Amino acid sequence: MPLKVNLRLLERTPQKLVGELPVVEFAADFHDEVVRFAEPLRYDLEVTRQGPDVLVQGTLSIMLECSCARCLSSFQTRLDINDFSAFVPLAGEEAIPKDGDFADLTPLVREDTFLALPTKPLCRPECRGLPVKAPARDSRLGATPSEVASTSPWAALEKLKL
Repeated sequence: MPLKVNLRLLERTPQKLVGELPVVEFAADFHDEVVRFAEPLRYDLEVTRQGPDVLVQGTLSIMLECSCARCLSSFQTRLDINDFSAFVPLAGEEAIPKDGDFADLTPLVREDTFLALPTKPLCRPECRGLPVKAPARDSRLGATPSEVASTSPWAALEKLKL
């Protein structure tokens, strides 16, 4: 069920919205190789009417399953948006979708959640990435690992006799 607010009730008093939004409701078409949603989005919002507009404030929280950008290991982390705030008009180009007396806040929540996703998630801040493999390529050319580290990348080619 989409996240909707009753506009008639909102004219009299602010509304408190608390619950969960299933992933299929707000991110069914979201496909990313690095970040995936592991559970429904939890929201705790207060919606108030400000003249012809609506002010939405509160918190959003969701568990993410990520692949580390350095070592490719899988890990889970929680995305918390503690200071969610949006001022949206009910009319005009920027208006939120309405269905009779109800306004749908799902696109608003979707946009801010996607913008808060990590672009390069790390399993831990000190992650060094994939372990370095033995320099098998260089040993075939007759160079030892210490020679490779201390010389230029062209040193092995200079040893070739053509």
